[in-house]
Order: sequence, then structure tokens, then C-alpha cells
Amino acid sequence: MKRTVFSALLILILGAALFADDYTRMIEARVFKLVNAERVKHGLSPLQNSETLTLVALNHSRDMVKRSYTSHVNPDGLDPTARAKKAGFNTDKKIKNGIRRGVGENIYEHQAIMVEDGIHKPIIDPPFTVSEKAIDGWMNSPGHRKNIMNEGYTKVGTGVSVSKDNKVKITQVFF
Repeated sequence: MKRTVFSALLILILGAALFADDYTRMIEARVFKLVNAERVKHGLSPLQNSETLTLVALNHSRDMVKRSYTSHVNPDGLDPTARAKKAGFNTDKKIKNGIRRGVGENIYEHQAIMVEDGIHKPIIDPPFTVSEKAIDGWMNSPGHRKNIMNEGYTKVGTGVSVSKDNKVKITQVFF
């Protein structure tokens, strides 16, 4: 009996972890695809995925969940460029008239709420819904849109994390 209960609990825990990984990966992939679709629609080259920038983005999303904040600057005072440098990413790029320094970053927080009998309950929206809302929000924000449409950017990394109260944090880092 104990073995059956333990096995059932283990399956539930592993299933939840696998669901969370699949859920965040689906959002990451969809955001990457939608950002590139916007770029191509406007005559720009698609961005290439960068493993290092993906790790920088994922770590930032996880940190925002862990320490309950939503900001481009973490509680330790590190901005996107400082976090990228700390991860070993060279943030200097040679351009026609000199060197461009730094990375661009878009962040997005999403939480769906269901009201049942007057009680507000956080729920999980489907990955497509979350992704499309993030892109819509970014494309309607001048600063975020500028990052997506920056012809000087050629690489991107996207990372997603979900809090216990179902807040989805998305970070996208551009170079």
C-alpha cells in the first residue's frame, strides 16, 4: 500500500514538473516564432536563437519568479547587459562606425484570473494565448517594438518561468 501511494505521488510530482517544462518550452518557441514573423513581415531578417542568450533570459525569468519582482534590473542592481556579461556573453559588436555595446531586453508578465462565486483564482492560460498577448503587448509598446524591429540585432534568447500563483514571466534578450 505504501509503495502504491508513493508511486502515485511520484508520478503526480514528475507529471507536474514535465508539464511545467513543456508549457514553458511551448511559450518560448511560440514567442521566438512570432517575433521572427513580425520581423520578416516588416522586411527584416529573422533572428537566430542563441543558447547563451536563452540561458540569460531563462535565468532572469526564474529570478523574477523566485524573488517576486518584474524589472529589467534585478534586486542586485544588474541590468540586462551586466547579466549577459556575467554569463560570458560578449556584449560588444563591431558595426560600421564603431562598436555597439550592450543587449536589448523585453520582459512580460501574464496572469489569468478566473472569478468563481466572487472569488478570484489564478489560472493557467494556454501557451498560444500567453505568447500572443506578450507579442501584442510588445508590438504596442514603442521601446519593446524597437527591440524587436532593431535591424542591428541578429541573435535572441527567450526564457519563461511560472510562479506558484501562475504568473508567467517571459524574458527575451536581443543582440
